[in-house]
Amino acid sequence: MKKSQAHQDRSRGFTLVEMAVSAAILTIVIAGTLSLFVSFLRSYNATTLMRNTSSRASMALERMVYGVGSNCGLRAWSAGSILTNYSAGGWKISSNATSLLYFQYSTNTMSIVDQSGKTLCSNVVYSTMTNYGAGCRIWVAVSETAGGRTYTVTNTTFAQFRN
Repeated sequence: MKKSQAHQDRSRGFTLVEMAVSAAILTIVIAGTLSLFVSFLRSYNATTLMRNTSSRASMALERMVYGVGSNCGLRAWSAGSILTNYSAGGWKISSNATSLLYFQYSTNTMSIVDQSGKTLCSNVVYSTMTNYGAGCRIWVAVSETAGGRTYTVTNTTFAQFRN
């Protein structure tokens, strides 16, 4: 009778080998889950960086074409009153008919500003502007860096002036 009772006592718990195997399986599952989480986090950060950079470039062009604040934008400017200046340090487009409104890109500051000095876009690595008389084409390349990644997006638009 004592023998069967001793046998029952040993079968109640887990052996050391069973505990080690379950700990190993749990470690593998946790490592896989953590790896998946890190992968999703990196993907989210990369997507956010791309979205922010694209949004910044689009917003700069939109502000130049449609205006912001007291600046009415390129679409409201008269084609006969447009002045364009190009230099090694960037470009400037202005309207002499409406109290000298202008937009200016500077390679030194890597930004586009309006006549009040308000920055419409920063981190502009490259921008060109071509005046065709009836309108102008503007290219803007904006770069952002975050989390060890750099993303650059180039947007372009054509703004037709008022006649």
